Amino acid sequence: MRKSVTHRHRGTEAQKILVFFVLVLLASWRFNPVSAQENTAFWQVFLQRDVTETGDDRLTFINPFTGEEVTVEVSGERYTPAGDHVLYFDPTASRVMTAQPDGTVNEHPFIQPGGDTRRVDWLVSADHTLIAWTLTNGQTGLITTTTVANLDGTSPRQVLVDGPRDSIRALPVAFNTDNTVLYMDFQPDGIADFTPFPQYAGLFALNLATGKWERLPGEPGCFCGAGFGAGLMLRLVVSQDLSGFDARVVNLAGAVQQTIPALSMRNYTQAGDVVIAPDGTKAVYALAQVRDFGQPQQSIQTVFVLVDLKAMTQTALTEPITTFVEPLAWTEDNTAVLFTSRQRDGTWKISLNDGTLVKIAEATYLGTVK
Repeated sequence: MRKSVTHRHRGTEAQKILVFFVLVLLASWRFNPVSAQENTAFWQVFLQRDVTETGDDRLTFINPFTGEEVTVEVSGERYTPAGDHVLYFDPTASRVMTAQPDGTVNEHPFIQPGGDTRRVDWLVSADHTLIAWTLTNGQTGLITTTTVANLDGTSPRQVLVDGPRDSIRALPVAFNTDNTVLYMDFQPDGIADFTPFPQYAGLFALNLATGKWERLPGEPGCFCGAGFGAGLMLRLVVSQDLSGFDARVVNLAGAVQQTIPALSMRNYTQAGDVVIAPDGTKAVYALAQVRDFGQPQQSIQTVFVLVDLKAMTQTALTEPITTFVEPLAWTEDNTAVLFTSRQRDGTWKISLNDGTLVKIAEATYLGTVK
């Protein structure tokens, strides 16, 4: 485990402009502007990959009110803002780690793999009050144990023990709006590591009070993308003519379903990273074409698809982009979307009024911590 920490109390002019610009976006997305100004104890977190000769990443914590900046170099993956820290997995040490805005890096106090654990997955609730995690143990007969606790580790409860199953594991996908239901997925172990976007095979709802679970409407489905938000599930389904992906919209309160016909784009066979707007009126997802996958000559084209959940239509939001870029969050009162990439550093924004993709940061925006 390697760590390098740098503190700066005054950012460069470019950094200050960056902080201001992202703060404006966040003010309309997640924070009430007045209360945000009263709370100077939150930090914006950015990621830069492979910044050292040994391949370490750099996390940068920026206080947008004071200009203070703290950087820490770590070896990790799956960086997740979680309350007052960033949660990540160090594959070299095979440990779950935390990085805090003061530059402190520690092993996570209660989420760690055991001797027979082959996979650790976690999910932080939207309000950052709960965390769910699964430990997948075994070789072929896999047993998945899922636990939910307060974000600080108090009140832990084991909510599901599944298996053994032949090369199938469960993992958490989303909490419902009041954190009483955990949406999860049964999926083939290992395949997700080779897909450009998260894919789901058999989604189900786990009642956290009773421990009972039931498959969601239409499940199991194709190994395709899905998203949850505003009391809805939007499930992508390969269209019958194989020309694209139908969008099945499920009102989770009443299990009412509607299907939005696919946007016809042949040879665009990968889709996912569905992000539903907080008001439930629209969603966006990434649709990609991959040629010569895994080869030196591999080529990628990604189009963002806008799903109008009122008009029940799908339309292309952008022209093809030659990399994998995925939606992160809605912003500016649900009139724009922030995007990042798993392949390259940077943060981009698309406004719905013109569909222009604009790079707003050189580093990858992860979110905020306290």
